[in-house]
Amino acid sequence: MRHESDDARLRALAFWVGHHQASQPAPRIGPAGPTPGETAAERERRIGDLVRMVPELKQLAKDSRPAVRATVARSFAILATAHRAPADREIWRLLLGLAKYDEDPDVRAAAEAALAALERYGAVAAKAS
Repeated sequence: MRHESDDARLRALAFWVGHHQASQPAPRIGPAGPTPGETAAERERRIGDLVRMVPELKQLAKDSRPAVRATVARSFAILATAHRAPADREIWRLLLGLAKYDEDPDVRAAAEAALAALERYGAVAAKAS
């Protein structure tokens, strides 16, 4: 319990210092952040997790909740920008269907963004360049 109250006090101190001394950045309180190599490794691990989830993402695209369908589209956009998106017609068909026929405008926008990412960064685009 004491540890949590210490963390809250440190966060409050960081806010206070950062807020009231805008000319100077707030000092880093707590352990140092990850190194660039650790950050890249963590990102690669997370992208790998998404790659392994592709079959589940395909199923979740049919979910009744718009937030879930939008998350599926955003996941494919993330995979595309990481050059790890599957280059099969099923993914394109899924995203085209969401972009054109989904009743929720957020889902349509997310699917359009995913299609744009696939066009720009996907495996087909990488082979063409």
